[in-house]
Amino acid sequence: MNVVRIMAGLFYAPHVYQKLTSVEPTLAFFAKAGLTPAPLFLGMAVLCEALAFLGLTFGLFTRWIGLLSFGCMVVAAYAILQTKGVNWYWAKGGIEYLAFWGITSLAIAIDAWRKEQALKA
Repeated sequence: MNVVRIMAGLFYAPHVYQKLTSVEPTLAFFAKAGLTPAPLFLGMAVLCEALAFLGLTFGLFTRWIGLLSFGCMVVAAYAILQTKGVNWYWAKGGIEYLAFWGITSLAIAIDAWRKEQALKA
């Protein structure tokens, strides 16, 4: 599970980088998705993804960061559905990748919670 957690965290790095280096196109995407004001949602996305990158990669607050990552993927899937319509296959603009990443994040959170409960027992 540690490898899965670390990989899920590392996958956030290019997404944070893209949002920080392509601000105008990202703002346009958020506005098209109905996430307004777009600058607020851009800031929230960068914060959410940066926290997920750090928390998952380094195993910090994993239970909570896994839930944060799951929520981030739910919003991302919503944005894709709003801008590209209903589609599953990721290469055609679908939510397949986001669903996998979100469910993986949820599994990471559940695993961290179970491990924490086992330590208390």
